[in-house]
Amino acid sequence: MAGASQKHNFIAGNLFALIWFHLRQTPHAVYQNDMRTHNPINNSYMYPDVVVSDGKPKLKADDATDNLINPLIIIEILSPTTAVYDKSDKFIACRSIPSLQEYVLVSASLPDIEIYQRTEDDQWILVKQNQSDMPFTLSSIGFSCSMNDIYQTKE
Repeated sequence: MAGASQKHNFIAGNLFALIWFHLRQTPHAVYQNDMRTHNPINNSYMYPDVVVSDGKPKLKADDATDNLINPLIIIEILSPTTAVYDKSDKFIACRSIPSLQEYVLVSASLPDIEIYQRTEDDQWILVKQNQSDMPFTLSSIGFSCSMNDIYQTKE
């Protein structure tokens, strides 16, 4: 997102670094906000704050742009201008991506994270994490860290 706050950038960077380190010796790839991600169901594109590929990244070339077509996890850092869209229309579009297993919404203002997880019967359940002493867990990749690690800034 152009013009994101300092806190937004710290949170996105922390998540990217922590997940990248966890997945560094696996086929999964972790990208920050400039990885264009394709939704084949409605032929739309998005730029998640952090996105993890489902195994080895699969890319679809579209002119001069590579488009990730197998996201496993999409993470959005909420801002006042994007929160409603990220929680509604964007999530509706993302639910139709066959490879997507977790859709994560992270508050930039306080420790509050919503993790939507796809179940085996293609339903979505909400796991809410909103206490700084709670672990943050992404079950699709066996990842866990402290909420303090995510919200650590230089302020």
